[in-house]
Amino acid sequence: MGTTPSIRLKGMAWDHPRGYEPLRATSTAFSKIRPEVTIQWDIRSLKEFGDMPIENLIGAYDIITIDHPYMGQAHADKLLVPLEGLISKKSMDCLRGRSVGPSFASYAYEGHQYALPVDAAALVAAYRNDLIHHLKLELPKTRAELFDFYGQVPHGHKVAWPLCATDLWCTFLTLCAQDAGRAFIKDKSIEEKVGVRVLDELKRHMDFLHPMSINWNPIQILDRMGDGDEIIYSPFLFGYTNYSRTGYTKNRVDFTNSPTNPRTDVSTLLGGVGLAISVHCEHCDLAAAYIGYVASPEVQEGIYTENGGQPANLDAWQSRANNRLCNGFFDHTLETLEKAYVRPRHRGWNRFQEEGAHILHQGLRYDTPSEEMMRKLNQLYESIA
Repeated sequence: MGTTPSIRLKGMAWDHPRGYEPLRATSTAFSKIRPEVTIQWDIRSLKEFGDMPIENLIGAYDIITIDHPYMGQAHADKLLVPLEGLISKKSMDCLRGRSVGPSFASYAYEGHQYALPVDAAALVAAYRNDLIHHLKLELPKTRAELFDFYGQVPHGHKVAWPLCATDLWCTFLTLCAQDAGRAFIKDKSIEEKVGVRVLDELKRHMDFLHPMSINWNPIQILDRMGDGDEIIYSPFLFGYTNYSRTGYTKNRVDFTNSPTNPRTDVSTLLGGVGLAISVHCEHCDLAAAYIGYVASPEVQEGIYTENGGQPANLDAWQSRANNRLCNGFFDHTLETLEKAYVRPRHRGWNRFQEEGAHILHQGLRYDTPSEEMMRKLNQLYESIA
């Protein structure tokens, strides 16, 4: 007779097959190793993943998918369990050494590791390779080349950026970091001249983009690229290996590195997902065993990626099998991940991020002067900090 599971852990994932399918698959596999444990996953929207305070989750869930900018808030309010006391130093050192770009380090704060990276992402470029080839277009490698590219796109086709408030914020920070380096935020203030130049440039780009860009997130653009032929290129959006897999959408979407500013070594803003343990979890040892299992090189390269995941382990990104499965997604975007910009993670950043994104979104929508947007942004930052 089989062993009846006696311990149930509850987890909160995010609402996309990339977010929940690999966690469900790894939970099933983990329960075969530890048959006394079952893991149940609930789902929240992508916006809630980026914006919802984890204070709203820790009382009801044992394991939480988390974005690294929450680390400062989690540390200050003692919301998450430090993992260094639950996972061996040898395992931690292995994961640290084989993390994609700064993914592992982004979940460390004040000497504690609060999550393990299981999903690595950054803004990359998406394109319809079949159409780009047919139209004899060359993808831009720098931001300056983008404006030349717009002029070459024939009637009936469009370039789109995801510029809903959340993604506009990520693009704004990316362009600031590309122009001024990683230290453009100093003493809880965004360098005003840098921000003004970037906002002015974004306004210029908007003249050439699909008019719905101001409302769209990456998934909405990728769905349209995969199902229709209008949008052929998007230079800055979070990559999803799902769309590069044959058969996920009608047409395959390919990915490559985003345009950069050759004057700096910064690519784009880091995203991704870590797994963390709530301080209210009653079985931290088992939760940590599961997190360590999911983050391990073998699982990341195998079960996790095979079930629609976008791994955070370098072995998985360099795997020939995974690159065949995803038509070169990992090979073609790894450079961007390795040079990614990591957002500030201090207490209050997430509130600033959410409210600041709204200021920029309203400002671009109604053509507010860039100087005024930056004044409002830094006044908000000062009031929160």
